[in-house]
Amino acid sequence: MMLDPFVNNVAELHDRHRGMRLDVDNMSYEELLALEEHIGNVNTGLSEEIILGRMKQRKHEPVYGGSSSPCCICREEYTSGDYMGILDCGHEFHSSCIKQWLMLKNVCPICKMTALKK
Repeated sequence: MMLDPFVNNVAELHDRHRGMRLDVDNMSYEELLALEEHIGNVNTGLSEEIILGRMKQRKHEPVYGGSSSPCCICREEYTSGDYMGILDCGHEFHSSCIKQWLMLKNVCPICKMTALKK
């Protein structure tokens, strides 16, 4: 008969890394801040040169009779002549808004796909 190591928490007895695990759900705000300071910032963004070289752009022209949603980054409505940045997934944002976003992380704020292929 085979013994299942996960029955009755038997596997926990053999967990060599048990003392190294962090319980972030039960940490105080101050402890989380200290952890963030210790770990540091992980930047998954792109450089400005890569963004400007790879991101498609166009001028916004409003569609009369249709409704458009505001930019999900700044929450402002698009106006005629605004420069729009277009990601590989097809989502569009104000160029300046999405450029700042992409410098922090290379994912679409809407669909979470890779924003610009390297």
